[in-house]
This record gives sequence, C-alpha cells and structure tokens, in this order.
Amino acid sequence: MTKFIILSIGWVYLVVVLDWYTKKIVGWNLSLRSRSLEWREAMDLAIQREFPEGVRGNELKLVSDNGSQPTSTSFMRDMSLFGIEQIFTSYDNPKGNADTERVMRTIKEELIWLNEFGSIEEARGKYKELDNK
Repeated sequence: MTKFIILSIGWVYLVVVLDWYTKKIVGWNLSLRSRSLEWREAMDLAIQREFPEGVRGNELKLVSDNGSQPTSTSFMRDMSLFGIEQIFTSYDNPKGNADTERVMRTIKEELIWLNEFGSIEEARGKYKELDNK
C-alpha cells in the first residue's frame, strides 16, 4: 500500500496485489481509507482476474509486511478460507518486500508524481488506463 494526497480531499490509499513471478499487478484498490476491507477488495479483484475458476488448491502465498490490515483477524481469516498462505516479512528487513516496494516506486514515479489529480475518480481513471495496458 502507498498513500498520496489529492489536494481537494486529502490522503488516498492505493493497495496493489503483485504477482512476484511476472511482476504484474493483478489486483488493486484506490480508496479514501486503508482498512482490511480495501485490502480484501484488491485481493478479490486479483482472484477474479487470475483464478476465475477458483483459487483453492493453487498453493498461493501472499507476502506482505506486518501492517495492521494484512494481520487483522478478518483478513487473515479470509485468506485462510481461500487457501492462501500468508507470509510476513520480518521487521528491519528492507529486502523482504523489495519486489513490491520497487513496483510502488515505479507507480509513484510514472503516475502519481506526474499528475495533480482533482478527485479520486480522476486518479482511479488514470490508474485504470495503465491497468488495461
């Protein structure tokens, strides 16, 4: 997750689900909040796109930091129900989530920092354009 400011509304939060093998963003959510629900919505999109027949039995692993959203009881329960194993990066290990951090940096350099969005809808639209490429 990363956050950025839209001057007319304040902080907005971008959650991405990255396939570490292909480096493809397979799910995302852009919202005014960053709760477990928004993280789950990004995961739902990823699952719908990549596993339309169902995700169970694919031995998927979700690597994330130790933030409050991926470690919440509800999010961990949902991932367990999907059969997705969660792996948490250790504290003080900047390389543990390096692939995701690099993608986030690219998003900031090529999308966020180059635009002054007037609304969250405008930011979503711009991100959808990139998402469809």
